[in-house]
Amino acid sequence: MKALFFYCLTCLIALHGYSQTKHEFVSIEEKVTGKRIELFAINTNTIDYDVFLKVNANGFRRSSSRPIIKTIPANSKVRMITLVKLNGVESNYTYTLVVNEIGYDIKMQKDDEDFNIKIDSALRSKVVTLFTKDNCLLCNDTKQLLSNNKISYKEFNVDQDSTHLIRLLKEFKKSDIKTKIEAPIIKIDDSLYTTIKSRKELIEALMTHFSN
Repeated sequence: MKALFFYCLTCLIALHGYSQTKHEFVSIEEKVTGKRIELFAINTNTIDYDVFLKVNANGFRRSSSRPIIKTIPANSKVRMITLVKLNGVESNYTYTLVVNEIGYDIKMQKDDEDFNIKIDSALRSKVVTLFTKDNCLLCNDTKQLLSNNKISYKEFNVDQDSTHLIRLLKEFKKSDIKTKIEAPIIKIDDSLYTTIKSRKELIEALMTHFSN
């Protein structure tokens, strides 16, 4: 459904020049480092959004022209694309930004509510270490669930840097899975969860540490 939506959206942009460069909660931030320009999507709302970003660039490497579709979790900042300037060429860019609110299944919302009811306020001081990957829906669900329940977490994206995770896997004697890292991976206290495959398993793992 998401792929169909964005396919139709791409056709609409191409045919009619439709764009949504401004959004109430999602914005694009630029970071310039030498010849590199990184564009980040910032979501200041408490819900997730699907974001379509199409950059029209001149004077950059060809890869900068591809469209990007990512889910931006609540209260987060996600790198969308890196533009690299060509030598001796004047460079500039514009972009088209389209934001789509993500709907959540009623049953999933009820699961969140049940989980929220059982969390004691004194247990919220625990810090969760979360390892995620790009385009990981369960990773986004994990961050949404933690945020909704005001549980602090520190996130590491292993697609960008897996050093911290590999070191942690060695510490927990789990070096056998480092060649094929699945996400999300969660560390709470002295426990490390590396085989979470569903939202149900996620909630069960969190309940072990945060329930009364």
